[in-house]
Amino acid sequence: MNDAGKRRLVIVGDSAFAEIAYEYFKYDSAYEPVAFAVEKAFLRRERLLDLPVVAFEQLADLYDPAEHHVFVAITYGQLNRLRRRLLDEVKSRGYSAASYIRVRPRS
Repeated sequence: MNDAGKRRLVIVGDSAFAEIAYEYFKYDSAYEPVAFAVEKAFLRRERLLDLPVVAFEQLADLYDPAEHHVFVAITYGQLNRLRRRLLDEVKSRGYSAASYIRVRPRS
């Protein structure tokens, strides 16, 4: 956990969906986004929303699995095969998967 008591989070993806995930986690969760990660072949920028964008293949070298969670912000294309592959890979590296569920207070 970081100094604010939030769990550090790496978001896999850099699309508009990843940006939305960033907003939800940043402002409405127990997670603090610290970076984005994309597969090296798709790495097109160094920063997004003032956070680093790193090569997915280097994730474990840069962000310790014992101190970081991962959220795979990939849409449902390819019948979820890409999302499943990336999720399986981060789990095999020792990361815990983060999830986001918004619970609206009753009025």
